[in-house]
Amino acid sequence: MHLPDQDGRMRFAELVKLQLQGRRFLDRVEERRLLEEGLTRYGLRLEEASGLLRAAAEQDGVAMEGELGRSSGMLLKTMADRRGRVARPDFDKAVAFYRARAGDGLTPREAATRVKRQMEELELQPKPSGRLIRTRRWYRAIEG
Repeated sequence: MHLPDQDGRMRFAELVKLQLQGRRFLDRVEERRLLEEGLTRYGLRLEEASGLLRAAAEQDGVAMEGELGRSSGMLLKTMADRRGRVARPDFDKAVAFYRARAGDGLTPREAATRVKRQMEELELQPKPSGRLIRTRRWYRAIEG
């Protein structure tokens, strides 16, 4: 079995630093591309490439979509009621949390779309809102 040399590890770390420069947010597609590059081009194991990527992201203050998805998912589960429904104010708080962690990398609409996708993955439902006629229109209006 081929063991990656220290030089390959250092070159991959430098590549990751270069790719993260000037960013506040790294989406899953870009994260996967960097990991694949570490595996194929530099001969690293997945754990090594992932560790180097996470360390560089932490050092530069870059939020990774995978990490952010896990923490926002836990937040949504906490905010959901017994029946697995999330109220609109709680959804808005989750979007604000997502944007705060992602920084300037996402618009409010993009953050809302990602939080909506997260809710669907967790099989959480929107809670109807409104004074007289309670609907889920607020949730359906979010693209995604």
